[in-house]
Amino acid sequence: MARTKLTDKQKKKIIADYMENSNYSETARINGNISPNTVKTIVNKDKKTAKICKQKKEENTKDILEYMDSIVKDQKEVIDLSLQVLKDKLKSPDLFTNVRDVATVYGVIFDKALKYKETKLREEEMKYKNTTTQETLDKLDDLLEAQKNAYMD
Repeated sequence: MARTKLTDKQKKKIIADYMENSNYSETARINGNISPNTVKTIVNKDKKTAKICKQKKEENTKDILEYMDSIVKDQKEVIDLSLQVLKDKLKSPDLFTNVRDVATVYGVIFDKALKYKETKLREEEMKYKNTTTQETLDKLDDLLEAQKNAYMD
């Protein structure tokens, strides 16, 4: 099977698609008979594109973290309500509500909240990367203790 050389127009479309979705496999699917490795090669050859993709990813992460910060109160309320419904259903099950569904909702929300906290901790860790090792360890210990206390409340 002979390989077909991609035109400049096709390469530009691949780069544009990758900048839109930041996923090699998805970009390959969108563009037909090419492999994710081909997409990766094309994208990585263009240093400007790689830099823009990195900036976009950082901006998206920042936006998501800001949004998650803005809805912490709502998240806690939903978690509390889910837990209360779960407790009620476990005390008196009925035919219409599946306890597993309520538990799944609770678990998903809780898992996402933990993932969010993990991301925030990584962000804090990066801030302290330029400090001395002992200072960093002390600050990380404080952060971990604060996170532990936040989930105990």
